[in-house]
This record gives sequence, C-alpha cells and structure tokens, in this order.
Amino acid sequence: MFRRESNIVIGLRDILDYRDEFDVVLACAFEPEEKGPEKFNFYDKIGEAIEKIGKRPYLPHKEIDLNWPPEKIYDIPNSIVIPCSDIVIGYLGLQSNAAGIMIGSAFKNKIPVSYLYEKEIGLDSLKFELTNLTTGKTEIKDLGWKGEIYDLIEFEDENEALEKLRLSLEAFYRGYKK
Repeated sequence: MFRRESNIVIGLRDILDYRDEFDVVLACAFEPEEKGPEKFNFYDKIGEAIEKIGKRPYLPHKEIDLNWPPEKIYDIPNSIVIPCSDIVIGYLGLQSNAAGIMIGSAFKNKIPVSYLYEKEIGLDSLKFELTNLTTGKTEIKDLGWKGEIYDLIEFEDENEALEKLRLSLEAFYRGYKK
C-alpha cells in the first residue's frame, strides 16, 4: 500500500531510530499480567493469520522492548506505526490502558478500527464508569465509538476468531482506498 508519512513521523523515525513499517496493528495489552502470557500465544496466531494474507502485523508484545524508556514504548506505536498503518485490530480480551491508547491513536489519525472480542465479553469493554467530582454522580461513558469502525468481530473460540479476522481483512483490502 502507498503510505504518506508526515514530516512529524519522519522526524520521529529519525529521533527514535525506528524504520519498520506495518500494515495491520494489533492494539492489545503487551505486558504479561493475569491471563497475559497465554494470550500472547493467541496474539501470535493473529499475527500468523495477518501474514497469511500477505500483510505485515505489528504485535506490541514482540515489537516493544519493555526496557525502552516509557516515551519510546508509547511513541513508536502511537506516533509512528499506527499513523502509517492501514487498519488497527482492537482486541478486547484483556482490559488494557495501552490498547485504549492505541485505539485512540487510530481514531485520531483516521485509521479504521476493527474490534475483536469474545462473545462472552461482548462490547461492554468499550464502556467505563466516570465519576463527576463535583456532583459525585457516576455515569457510564461509551468512548469506543469516536472514529471509523470497520468491523465488529465476535467469536467463541480462537479458530473462529482467526477465520473471521482473515475474512474481514481480505474484504477490507479488496475495498481498500487510502
């Protein structure tokens, strides 16, 4: 795909010495927490499914070095990788601030997002409670729908997830106009 990089992205590539380019970004938790390590196997399978359609996946748990300074950990995916990608897959299986930030970066950069979520979890992961500090009232906010949503991929098991993701990405690239 033809990608146009802004001067900011080009400058950040120089500052952070990061030249890799990716087609599809997986926005997900990238640090092992409860249930995290076994999820990395699923992330790897998602990466393989992306590669099977001839695209290069960005998998944070493989690309990010946790020994980097925090600004590099967040600047590379959010300021370099996502703005130059075709689509972001937001995995809702583990609650993660990092995934939320990456999805927000996609929306900010007008990159379409597909949500991948387990049927039992549903889309409630996109909602959160916000307490008004003045009134003390708690409200449920739904901030997950601020940009272009390409697809909502609900699944019951990994095989179904990978097949639906493959079909969705193939359809995306058939109709892709950037």
